[in-house]
Amino acid sequence: MNIAIALLVSSLVAYGILKKYKSQTILLIGGLSLMLFAYFLGYKTDFVPKNQATGFVIFDMFEYIQRLMIKDVAGLGIMIMTCTGFAKYMDYIGASSKMVELAMKPLQLLNAPYLVLAGGFIVCNVMALVIPSASGLAMLMMVTVFPVLVRLGISRVGAASVVATGHILDIGPASATTLLVTKTAGVDINQFFVERQLPVYVFVCIAGALSHYFWQRYLDSKMEVSEPVASVDVKVKADSSEELNPAGPAIYVILPILPLVFLLGFSQYGIKSVKMNVNLAMLLSFTIAMLFEFVRLRDFKKGAAGIQKFFKGMGDQYANTVTLVTAGQVFAYGLTSIGFISSVIDGSKNLGLGATAITVAMCGFIVLSSMLMGSGVASMFSFSPLVPEFAKGLGGNAATMLQSMQNSASLGRLLSPITAVIVAVAAIADVSGMELVKRNSVPVIVCMVVSILGVLIMF
Repeated sequence: MNIAIALLVSSLVAYGILKKYKSQTILLIGGLSLMLFAYFLGYKTDFVPKNQATGFVIFDMFEYIQRLMIKDVAGLGIMIMTCTGFAKYMDYIGASSKMVELAMKPLQLLNAPYLVLAGGFIVCNVMALVIPSASGLAMLMMVTVFPVLVRLGISRVGAASVVATGHILDIGPASATTLLVTKTAGVDINQFFVERQLPVYVFVCIAGALSHYFWQRYLDSKMEVSEPVASVDVKVKADSSEELNPAGPAIYVILPILPLVFLLGFSQYGIKSVKMNVNLAMLLSFTIAMLFEFVRLRDFKKGAAGIQKFFKGMGDQYANTVTLVTAGQVFAYGLTSIGFISSVIDGSKNLGLGATAITVAMCGFIVLSSMLMGSGVASMFSFSPLVPEFAKGLGGNAATMLQSMQNSASLGRLLSPITAVIVAVAAIADVSGMELVKRNSVPVIVCMVVSILGVLIMF
């Protein structure tokens, strides 16, 4: 009975998300429904500790959500918000634009089209470590990498594919899903980034560059791309959700990497005697960036006004992502309350399925979810709370399972024509979204195989 109810509610949640209802609303309704079923069927009768109970089960359910929101905002939520605020400020002052502009200069000296294409893919993904927004990075690359590739004779859709996949994996200390994974698995974020994410990332980027080189060249040869053109007109639409500001001074190239410098410099990999966390690193980096702006503008009032970009970025991320954290946890708690997770674990053991098989299965499910939702973040925040119990019940490692899922979520979104970055790049490049997804398919699938194998073999 409990499995049938859980599957029915989960199906209705999936249907609602596919129909473009707000994910937070659907997940909350699904979670509350499961909690209510769990209470009346006798699977779980206390949603908060007895000394905190309100005396009425419905109120207890909302008390659980209220306490969850407080915990999320005070912990994971504020980290996600400060990271986004800093990223928005880097866009505002032109630091991100300057970094991309300087990184592309060496590639422009080459005259080998598909070698430049592969190199451009690598450059994009190096930049992705300090520019956490896939759409924001794509907008920068569309006015730098894209014109260079088309002028060299690469098709518009082939060049657009390199840009669209330029944020191949959502990793790094400033990534919302990395913050989620490390919090859920209870691991140190610096150690997770350096020892787990980076080694896999290197192999994935190499695999992606090679597959782009051969796949785009093959498809371009089939469509008989015209001769190289002298100039390419690229206009970022004014209604784009991502701001595209002029590049700042050359020295601004150091600003986006400051959080990494602080986080890794004051850790087990640098100065151990000084403690550093994500929020502190972001606030210090933001303060230094503002000082740079004061010196450049020589206008305190104008320089001080930029702080609003930081706080607006924080507020937007609270509305979009931090609320999704809470909603996803409520839904996961509902599935746990009705005994669905324990039933799945018992069934897996009876079938002889171990942690590795379940990890691969969950990766496949996450990929499908990301394709349907058009968001890797949404799928991760919806299902990652379930992983610790799976890992504990099957004798697996939660960090390994979550890392595989995180990478799969990032890759799955690149196969969806409704993903923000695909929609934006296709519109600017004037190509079909479906054609762009086709161009992404082989590199993304190759990267997916390399990613899953890399994580499972290394860890």
